[in-house]
Amino acid sequence: MNGSRELRRLLKTENYIWTTGVYTPIQGRLAELAGLKAVYVSGYSCSVGYLVRPDIGFLTLPEMVEFAGRVARAVRIPVISDADDGYGNAVTATRAVEEFVAAGVAAIHVEDQKFPKRCGHLAGKRVLSFEEAVLKVKSIAKRRDAVDPDFLLIARTDVLGTKGGTLDEAVRRAVAFRDAGADALWAEFRRPDDEDAWEFAERVRREHPDVPLVFNYSSSFRWTKARRPLRFSDIASRGYRLIIVSMGALHAEMMSVYRFAKALAERQEEAQWDLERQEEGLPTADHHTLVGIEGYRRIEEEFLPPDQLREMY
Repeated sequence: MNGSRELRRLLKTENYIWTTGVYTPIQGRLAELAGLKAVYVSGYSCSVGYLVRPDIGFLTLPEMVEFAGRVARAVRIPVISDADDGYGNAVTATRAVEEFVAAGVAAIHVEDQKFPKRCGHLAGKRVLSFEEAVLKVKSIAKRRDAVDPDFLLIARTDVLGTKGGTLDEAVRRAVAFRDAGADALWAEFRRPDDEDAWEFAERVRREHPDVPLVFNYSSSFRWTKARRPLRFSDIASRGYRLIIVSMGALHAEMMSVYRFAKALAERQEEAQWDLERQEEGLPTADHHTLVGIEGYRRIEEEFLPPDQLREMY
């Protein structure tokens, strides 16, 4: 399957698609088995999961390409990857397109932050000037057209999270990014409510009615404590065609592993017994089947010498 073409098809034919951020191939496979139609490789999740560091610019291009490529090889659904600030300026960021395409990734998002970039929900962000940000998107889009025209470029603006950042400037940048060749647009918002999100969508789509918008359903917002938590269907009704729970798998994994480790420390073997009961009926209960052991056994039977098979079985 061509992941980029499939993602383009989904964005055109589905009312909206939603997914979670992952950082490992097995998380991607489980997301696919659960029925999600695309998967997102989260930069913050990779920074936490592999480096145990905050998302303040530690990850490099080769690392993210490797992580995203491994996920892409493990699934048959489109993979969207965080590409931070493109890992360079308008010239050097073109390499990101080449590397992610070669890795089998369907789409990347590139933000307008200055290096070192920071998570969109951390204080201290700085953004490029309007002119430099637009030219950078234009350069990356041009390289995309040369390498793989189907590959999706999502342009993100983090200007709302900077000192003095305004919604007017976020809209101005998003419209210009679309004019420069971006396929989809993403703004990081400041609050878990609809005020900025609705106005941003209305004003951007006034200029570009058909452009897909991306919404980060970030855990930083603490939705259960929000005055009026947004539902995916409401978000989609405003033109957000891709909704990402960007760190969902990481938080689910951390919670589950911590609870199991805590139970193991306190209750010893009973923690494993409880885990087995909880896993009954889930694809995770048999890790051999989950990773396709029977297929490899058939290869053994077909290609290994009979005397070797007799020793093995």
